[in-house]
Amino acid sequence: MKRGIIYNNGYSIIIPNDEIWMTSWEIADLFYVTPVSINYAIKRIRKEEVLIESQVHRYICLENGNHADVYNMEMVIALSFHFDTGHSILFRRWLMQKASTSYRTSIPILIHLPRKEECSC
Repeated sequence: MKRGIIYNNGYSIIIPNDEIWMTSWEIADLFYVTPVSINYAIKRIRKEEVLIESQVHRYICLENGNHADVYNMEMVIALSFHFDTGHSILFRRWLMQKASTSYRTSIPILIHLPRKEECSC
């Protein structure tokens, strides 16, 4: 399974074109928190039944041969609101900018007006 991993270099969010599936370690690195904090927040989200478990979680074999639980973009978004680190704030700002771009973008409209002809009234 080819999976995308989101990176935060402290200045910008880098998102691959592949479908997002990240381990708790990778999400912890994204938000600059501990994996234990991520796992605790995942348990809280599961308990609240905000997301459908079968859609946001998979157990896969990694490239190195180990197996791991991975989570999709929906879980990453939900987790971003559980932490107040500079990295999670940058991610939320990026997310809000992406989500609201279509509302702020104006679409040019061309209107064709026929030439006025002089009338002899």
